[in-house]
Amino acid sequence: MATPFFFFFFFLLFFPLYSLQTAFVAPIYKDHISLLYSISVHLKTPLRPANLHLDLGGGFSWIDCYNRYNSSSYQFVLCNSPLSHSLQQNTCGSCVEAPSPVCANDTIFSYAYPEKPFLRDQFVDYNHAKLTDSENVITDVLALFTTDGSDSYPLRRIPEIPFSCVKTDFLRGLARGVIGLAALGRSNVSIPSVISAKFNSPRFFAICLSGARLGTGVAFFGSKGPYKFFPNVDLSKSLIYTPLLFSPATNSIYTNWLPSYEYYIGLSAIRINGKAVPFNTSLLSFEPVIGGGGTKISTSTNYALLQSSIYRAFTTVFMKESAALNFTLTNAVEPFGVCYTAYSVGVTAEGQARAPVVDLVMEKGKVVWKLGGRNTMVRIKKNGVDVWCLGFINGGEFPRTPIVIGGLQMEDHLLQFDLENYRFGFSSSALMEGTSCSKFNFTSINNISL
Repeated sequence: MATPFFFFFFFLLFFPLYSLQTAFVAPIYKDHISLLYSISVHLKTPLRPANLHLDLGGGFSWIDCYNRYNSSSYQFVLCNSPLSHSLQQNTCGSCVEAPSPVCANDTIFSYAYPEKPFLRDQFVDYNHAKLTDSENVITDVLALFTTDGSDSYPLRRIPEIPFSCVKTDFLRGLARGVIGLAALGRSNVSIPSVISAKFNSPRFFAICLSGARLGTGVAFFGSKGPYKFFPNVDLSKSLIYTPLLFSPATNSIYTNWLPSYEYYIGLSAIRINGKAVPFNTSLLSFEPVIGGGGTKISTSTNYALLQSSIYRAFTTVFMKESAALNFTLTNAVEPFGVCYTAYSVGVTAEGQARAPVVDLVMEKGKVVWKLGGRNTMVRIKKNGVDVWCLGFINGGEFPRTPIVIGGLQMEDHLLQFDLENYRFGFSSSALMEGTSCSKFNFTSINNISL
């Protein structure tokens, strides 16, 4: 009877636990020019480091196949293959050039993808649709660090990740150095879905964005937690949950009959220092045909966007509450509409603006996401100007989405997407917990063996 135990002990001795991990972790970088986020991964064979734009609502990942794409493991998606049938809109194509990642016979061209994330907040003009510039769909190897939730361990390869090819100029407007886009949306071919399917791991992922110039944020895939940050703070223990909502229609000319891949929450009110912001909450209802409405969470928007009437009501209450704190209004700096002199605002012990607290209220007051000055104010210090500006932007009279929660609002809050129970979990500010999103222990980064 001792033999099985001895074998198990021997197995663990020579095959460390990290080799059994099916949870993955990746650094998230913020580009401080575009203010956009990218996820650091390894791609292709042999493996090479790569940065991909982090698109929380993307349904399909894409990559630049025209700029020296070399890999021995890429494959085309053949017509009538199982993967081709899972792509809701595609065309079987042929070409006359030599085989390459952008040309092969009897393979799938996906005309619904790729998608630029910025276009999803615009209404589609179906009479003058902006067609995507799509090429072949390929699969290739993706490698991520494994994790137990406390530390990172060596890379593990994930085969046959689907990507749509794009031309190099499709990268315009994204952060410097990215070569494609990592889709984290609700589709069955997004990166979280593919990982969960291949490893039979929980259909969970989490992100923790950092705005720090030094240090990185972190993404977890296939893990319900723990999510531990220095000094041994498990942010999964402070998660508050609310239902995930989904818009009934995408904003694509090709797949507008399908539910959106993006993530929405049921915002019912906004409070500032406990004072209600008066606005027409019917604006947040989903439009059943074209899918407008709702409150969306987006990593492709720098700051929160508010429909004009909501913005006017929000800034009126905010300015009243900030006046009580003796904030001094000054000339606004674009793209912001409300700014204050830096000396009148001051900072807290954590280095964030001393500002009125904004409550995002859900489920009729049962769930509240509190945002302090770290997530509501932006310091602009250049060319002799030193001001703090309100990080909520006027999104126009007729935006597709009346409220978009942007990157600033998410930074240093752990956000979990539970796709098994359709829940959205958010932590309190990591700064108030004595840590930050930049304090996950990526010990494996400097010890990579490819």
